Amino acid sequence: MRICIDSNQFIFGISGTDSASEKLMLLLPQVDLVLPRLIIKEVTRNIDYEQSKVLYALLNKLPHFTIIDEAIPIDLIIKYTGLGLPEKADALIGAFVEWQNAQYLISDNRHFLSDLHDAAFEVLTPVDFIQYFKQ
Repeated sequence: MRICIDSNQFIFGISGTDSASEKLMLLLPQVDLVLPRLIIKEVTRNIDYEQSKVLYALLNKLPHFTIIDEAIPIDLIIKYTGLGLPEKADALIGAFVEWQNAQYLISDNRHFLSDLHDAAFEVLTPVDFIQYFKQ
């Protein structure tokens, strides 16, 4: 199962401010995780040095983890802007998830949850993904 996780879930999970995001971090060794460099930069900007050490220790242990540095195809960015996502970040993430053929985007971002209906992937909150994963 290939997934992408929005930056807030890493921030909440690593900082210990959201129990569902913490539990999500524990599931990462069992999935194929793909992330754009944009998400890694966002996360590291918003956590302290000790938390970044925890993050990178976790990511380095994952058997199926890839950071993608390539440019996201512009036609997909345009598609997700047209679907109602803000252009600068959310449309890039939506386009990335489709481009990388991820089945799920794990996020509690209101734009993804309420505005995105015709995507090539499913958006799940951490709680919903954990419930789905247990089944």
